[in-house]
Amino acid sequence: MNVFIEQLNLPIEEDWRCFLSSEQSSYLIQPPFTDAGQEASLLAWGVTIDKEISGTGRYKCGMLVGKLIKSIEDDQTSFVLSIVSIVFTAPKVASLLGPLLLQHVVEFASDQSWASVHICCPKKGQYGEFVRQLIASDTSWSRTPGKVVVRISDVERVGPLLSRLEKAVERKKGFARWTIEPYDSSDMELWKNRITFSKAHQLGVPWDPDDDSYDWEPSLLYSRILKSEGEIIGWLICHFLSNDTLRYGKLWVDPGWEQSGAPLAMLCDVMRSAHFQATSSTNEGHAVGHPIRSGCLISHPTNRNLHRLVTSKFKPVCDSWTELENYSYYF
Repeated sequence: MNVFIEQLNLPIEEDWRCFLSSEQSSYLIQPPFTDAGQEASLLAWGVTIDKEISGTGRYKCGMLVGKLIKSIEDDQTSFVLSIVSIVFTAPKVASLLGPLLLQHVVEFASDQSWASVHICCPKKGQYGEFVRQLIASDTSWSRTPGKVVVRISDVERVGPLLSRLEKAVERKKGFARWTIEPYDSSDMELWKNRITFSKAHQLGVPWDPDDDSYDWEPSLLYSRILKSEGEIIGWLICHFLSNDTLRYGKLWVDPGWEQSGAPLAMLCDVMRSAHFQATSSTNEGHAVGHPIRSGCLISHPTNRNLHRLVTSKFKPVCDSWTELENYSYYF
C-alpha cells in the first residue's frame, strides 16, 4: 500500500473539510496570511492512499491539525506545535496510519528546530485512548496532568448556585476598597504598564495584543477589570468559543486580594449579565442561558484555590466535566 502524507495549503480544499470541526473550519478555509513575516497559527497535514487500494485514485483518509505557538522568554523565541486533532475515516485506518502520520509531523517539527510537539486529550473517551495508543511505543513522550474543562447551560441548576455566590460576595465585600469596571482595551497605556509590571514581578499577565500565542480576542461586553485607587489589581477576560458559548477566560487578582470577594464578584457579574436575562429559551426541555446559551470554565488543578471552588460549586451543576492530559515530545 502506498501512503502519502502532505502538508495542506490554506485555504483547505473542499474535499478535505469533512475532517474539520466547525471551529477549525472557520480558520482553515480562510486565505493564508499575506504578511510573509507572520507565522501561520494553524497547520494541517493530510493522509491519502493510492488507487490500487481505493479503486478511485488517491483516497483521502485522515488529517492532523496543529497549532503553532510562539513564546518569548528572556528574549529567546521558541515554538511549540500543539496538535489539536487527529481524525481518520475509520478506526482500522486510524490504527494503521495514525502512527505514520504522527511520526511524520514530529520529524517535521524537529527539522524546523521547534522546541517540542504537544498533544492534549481527555483522560476518558475514545479520542484519549486513541492518542495513548499512538504514543505507547515511544518512550520519548512525557505525560503531565492537564486542565479541566467545565461547561454549564442549565439555568435552573446554575441559577440557585449563582444566587448563593452573590450572597457570599456581599458578606465578604464589607468595606471593600476595590471596584469592578467594564473592560476597555482602548486604554493601551494603562494595560502596557500593567503587563510590564506583571512580568517584572512574576504576577498574572492580562491579555496582551502583542502576544502571538492568542487565537482569540476579549469580549468587551463580557469582560471585567478590578481596580483599587485607579490601579489595575485584577481582571476577568472572557471570550467566545462559539456564538452561543462564552468562556470565562483569564481570571486574576493580585496577592492579598484573593479573600476580598473580588474574584467571585467579577465571575458572578459576568454570569448574571451573560446568561440570566429574561428568556424562555429551552434545550431538550431545560431552560438555558440568555442572551448567551452556555458558559465554559477551565480550571487548572495546580491552582488549588480556584480548582477547589470549581470542583465544590460547579461540578454538581455542570453539563460536562472533562479532565485532560498533556503529552509532550521535547527535542
